Amino acid sequence: MRYIPTLCLREGMVLAKSLYGEDGSLLLQAGQPLKSSYISHIARNGFQGVYIRDQLSKEIEIKAVIDDELRNSAVKMVRDLFIQTMTTGITKNTADQIKRVVNDIVEEIIENKDVMVNMIDLKSYDNYTYYHSVNVGVLSIVVGVAAGMNHTELYQLGLGALLHDIGKVFIDKKIIDKAGPLTPEEFAKVKRHPRIGYEYLMKAYLDLPVPALMGVLQHHERMDGSGYPEGLSADDVSPFSRIIAIADVFDAMTSDRPYRSAMMPSEVMEYLMGGAGTLFDPDLVCLFTRRVAAFPLGTCVHLSNGMTGIVVENYEDCCLRPKVKVLSRVEHSPLYLDLKNDRNLTNLTIMGVVKM
Repeated sequence: MRYIPTLCLREGMVLAKSLYGEDGSLLLQAGQPLKSSYISHIARNGFQGVYIRDQLSKEIEIKAVIDDELRNSAVKMVRDLFIQTMTTGITKNTADQIKRVVNDIVEEIIENKDVMVNMIDLKSYDNYTYYHSVNVGVLSIVVGVAAGMNHTELYQLGLGALLHDIGKVFIDKKIIDKAGPLTPEEFAKVKRHPRIGYEYLMKAYLDLPVPALMGVLQHHERMDGSGYPEGLSADDVSPFSRIIAIADVFDAMTSDRPYRSAMMPSEVMEYLMGGAGTLFDPDLVCLFTRRVAAFPLGTCVHLSNGMTGIVVENYEDCCLRPKVKVLSRVEHSPLYLDLKNDRNLTNLTIMGVVKM
């Protein structure tokens, strides 16, 4: 399978990965040949791209760190929790369901601990809020596993990550979804959401572990003290918060938002690496780059020698230099360029992602 931006979709292409809506409901089933009406439906729902299956990418199979059923179950739980927060207040039953789904995610990620996060996330504008919460949970647990955390620590980390943005429920939606730059007054209100979420969860008497609550409160703190709400720095920022901060930034920046288009994973990875030691914990950034692909499998890339290729293999210890299959040679004997291991290719680099 390979990733195709929505604008480049054509009739007859075969969908390789199912698409889901705001509440985890199925929109389009994998295996369906695309019709013009399906493509219009994909565009209307705000998906920036989808995975298709074709001859060019027939060798590429991507294993997810958690399966779609569990992911969609988690999305539904988060949706129910956010709605209850806005209306009646979180019930103990919903809180218990969230705890169980976090535990299930931890167990599945532990089982798949050698699997890299190797796929561009398929979420639309409308389902961003709930999928973002789940994605940050998954990414945080993946890093926690790589850091050697035990099951209890992973559960607490995942719980804090899944709930990290609950305070945004109490911020005016017009501010959260504003298409243009925020005014200083608006940004000041947004900066309150970590503390609002923390205080709400504390008063809700849901028996949440303190480390998870610290993750909610401090996920916007930065290593150099430039974050909020307290301007904490270095060792004053909890270990869980440091992980959630990286996962939060990665998923947010690789998503389409009202005020900007999504960036590619490689671009965000470079941003994280550039901020290692100042904004982000450098050791955790290193772990993140080993477990999350900068150029996910099936991504089409432009090489510095003028060739175009598709990423067919990634390496944990060299995230920006994957193995690439040259597309112009597909009809003949395939040409593979291993940017990490082939010493003759040390000067060959990936210049960018191709939209095709």
